[in-house]
Amino acid sequence: MIMDLEKIRNCDSISINLPEDMFNCYLQNVNEYFSTLEKDIYTIKPKETMDVISALVGFQEYFSSKSEWERLTLHALDVLRKGISKSFFNDTAIFYGMSHVAYSIDALSSKAPKIKPFLQGINDILLDKLSDYLKSADKKDFNTIGNYEVIKGLSGPFRYLLDYSGDAKMDEMIKQLIGVFVKRSKDITVLGHKVTGWHYYPSVIEQKYMDVKMANGCINYGVSHGMGGPLAVLSMAYNKGFDADGLTDAINGLILEYMNAAYYVDDIAYWPGRISLEQHAKLGEIENKPNAMSWCYGSVGILRVLYMSGVFMSDDTVKQFALEELIKIAMIDLPSYLLFQPIVCHGYVGTALIMNLMYLDTGREEFLKKTVEMVEASVVFSIEKFNENVRHVASRNNTEIISTLHEHLEGFNGIVHSILSILKGTPSENEKRLLMI
Repeated sequence: MIMDLEKIRNCDSISINLPEDMFNCYLQNVNEYFSTLEKDIYTIKPKETMDVISALVGFQEYFSSKSEWERLTLHALDVLRKGISKSFFNDTAIFYGMSHVAYSIDALSSKAPKIKPFLQGINDILLDKLSDYLKSADKKDFNTIGNYEVIKGLSGPFRYLLDYSGDAKMDEMIKQLIGVFVKRSKDITVLGHKVTGWHYYPSVIEQKYMDVKMANGCINYGVSHGMGGPLAVLSMAYNKGFDADGLTDAINGLILEYMNAAYYVDDIAYWPGRISLEQHAKLGEIENKPNAMSWCYGSVGILRVLYMSGVFMSDDTVKQFALEELIKIAMIDLPSYLLFQPIVCHGYVGTALIMNLMYLDTGREEFLKKTVEMVEASVVFSIEKFNENVRHVASRNNTEIISTLHEHLEGFNGIVHSILSILKGTPSENEKRLLMI
């Protein structure tokens, strides 16, 4: 057996106790995942290696054999190196780009300090790529696209750099990014309508996933692809002592945009997701309906960002608003969350991560109870059941079936690794990438 499950069972670091049958399900899933990884290791793709390395770091102490952990890790690292040399990671993104690479190697360096020179090289590449990209910041169309988001945009690498605040080169790039974001935050006028500067025109790829075509652009309230990214990183930067003309105005403007767009269904706060310019002009007329309580676009992810911004800005009004709304959400029944998958992005585990972080921050039992409930709903998914669920969701949504077993955001990898973070009460680098901390 690749994993020593008794080490997990008897681990002193685990602070949340699941019912025995649920914990046994989780242990089986952990062993099944790493047994599958052992079989798949020579066929993993470069874009999977970062999340594979991250999981290997997270579970290192539970391997039955140190040499087997080293074999898997070294091979994943070799695939990653080759991917870098072939320019596979050709952007700065924190998901499948150089920031993603950097976070995984940063985590690995805590277990293998000898690779720190390699990490420094990765950081240098990232800074070079950011510098090259920002050379186009003064071009007319730079502020017309959604390049500020966390998944593929600038909020992702911004978050990574903040972990290195105090380093001269990193600080200089952070200041540049603050300048770019502050400039972007200024209100603009589009077709006679005054709108936030975070307005953008969706890409061709994004439009494929949109039910309504938004030829005149959109405003995106999501955390994964919208304004939640800039709000999180700008308030974090402020908290770390960075300052610039217009920084607090940019942060407060984002907070106000969220507060104005909130609506209520059965006394629960929701946000409209991605809306068109025309809809933004008539916010009060948008159909008010419940939507999924997910990290990516749901109230849970948005309220977590608002809560953090309240803490970072010492704004008790915003902090208390987010806390109270999240408590109400923690008290509704699980079906009302409208989640249909166990995954991180828009499933139980991603929401459980936020509930657990709120519990760690506040000690409120409502958050702990909902965390456990969601973990229990997730651990019943073996790999076979997980794959069945992927097929079912693809069929229901009439979308392509995409196998993501070894990826964190939508894969089985993310489920087992995130649950370990929850059980231990020790967030990993992945929660940083998701702007949860």
